[in-house]
Amino acid sequence: MPIDPNFPKNHTVVGKFKDPLSDNYHLVWGPGRLAEAVSDENVKADYAIRGEEIKPIGIHGTFVAVDWDSCIADGVCLMSCPVKVFEWYKNPGKVLRRDRADYTDKANPVKEADCIWCMACVEVCPTKAIKVDQANIEIHDKEIAILISLN
Repeated sequence: MPIDPNFPKNHTVVGKFKDPLSDNYHLVWGPGRLAEAVSDENVKADYAIRGEEIKPIGIHGTFVAVDWDSCIADGVCLMSCPVKVFEWYKNPGKVLRRDRADYTDKANPVKEADCIWCMACVEVCPTKAIKVDQANIEIHDKEIAILISLN
């Protein structure tokens, strides 16, 4: 099942992610669910090598959102993005396919504010784990302001 097109209405903010290499934040939406990643052979093998169980993770980002439960760490979104919105979660700052830690890694939309709305990532994602929606900027700004005020 691809990313929920109505995830801001059907999910809640369960946290925020701060890019370790910048001051960029994005929201994390939950609850997660077991999806495409749990049945992908490469993903399953790498989780087994790590001795980790595949668990629901949720959606990272709001106006450039990646359902990490659907993401199979293919890396094609990183390669297709002309403004480098994504980098590898486990390898911050790295954007090449060969930089992926393994198939447990995820495409992290750390620079979602740089998106130019070309939709290249959406078109190439094999599991349809990505949603790009300019209308969600307002939701992002409101939710980030709430989270920051609570800290």
